[in-house]
Amino acid sequence: MFIYIFKFIINMLIEYIQGIYSSDITESLHHEIYKKYNIDIVINCTQLHGFVDLSIKKVRIPVSNDLNYHTDIQILQKNLPTLLEFIYNNFVYHNILIVCETGQTISPIIIALFMVKYGNIKLSDIKKILKSKNDDISIELDLSIFRI
Repeated sequence: MFIYIFKFIINMLIEYIQGIYSSDITESLHHEIYKKYNIDIVINCTQLHGFVDLSIKKVRIPVSNDLNYHTDIQILQKNLPTLLEFIYNNFVYHNILIVCETGQTISPIIIALFMVKYGNIKLSDIKKILKSKNDDISIELDLSIFRI
């Protein structure tokens, strides 16, 4: 039991890139992580879940965890250029937390697309790179549909 609790505490947030973190929506509501990780921007990729009640920059991309092609993917495609540019313009001076319902799908997809666009990483390599940080991610989507 002690090992499980210790693992839970360590894995509250996953840092994929220096200053860019991911978590599930439940963890994102814990005030202490914002101070511990110096997070001052949160991007909430859920439709209905709220934000932590702190004075930080808050952005919502309203997609469901189902990633429905006709709704959620369209919302992501429409907002992706602005979102990726926003992350790029802020991640050097601000720590950013990107949250989705599970922390295993939409958040890692956004981080993957950011890394492909601004890190010049090949789409064919990105899932392997992200899995090296968090083996529990679930990116089943063909990321080439985003044409970045």
